[in-house]
This record gives sequence, C-alpha cells and structure tokens, in this order.
Amino acid sequence: MIACRAEDCLEDGCVQLTERESSVCDLICSSKEPVTFGRLKEGTALHQEIVSRILHRLMTHGLVAKTDDGYLGECGK
Repeated sequence: MIACRAEDCLEDGCVQLTERESSVCDLICSSKEPVTFGRLKEGTALHQEIVSRILHRLMTHGLVAKTDDGYLGECGK
C-alpha cells in the first residue's frame, strides 16, 4: 500500500491523503521510534479529535500501526 498526496496518486494501490493526513503520516514515518498521540497533536497542531480520525483512517488502510508505545508506520513506501 502506498500513501501519497491526492494530487500525486496515480497507482491503483495508492491511498490518497489530504494535507492534514499527510502531515500526521509524515511525522510518524519520519521517526524510528513510536510516536505518541501527544507528540502527534503537538507536531501537527491539530485538534485531538482530528488526529484521532486521521489515525483511524491510516490504520484502516494498514499504513500505521498502534503499539503500546505509540504509532509506527511505513507511509509512502
């Protein structure tokens, strides 16, 4: 599964991400360590409800996984 911004998504297996979704995905995928929910809120400056909805969508598509320590992902791969 590939994650990309909507305007760049040309493949069938691509999940189109909004700018907000991309910001969450990029923050998670740029970290080698699990990213906490609090760090995602602070790093994206998004309301917790929005971050929660975005995480749910990313997990549904298999781009992000929740661990005991936070969120890990392989967005854009």
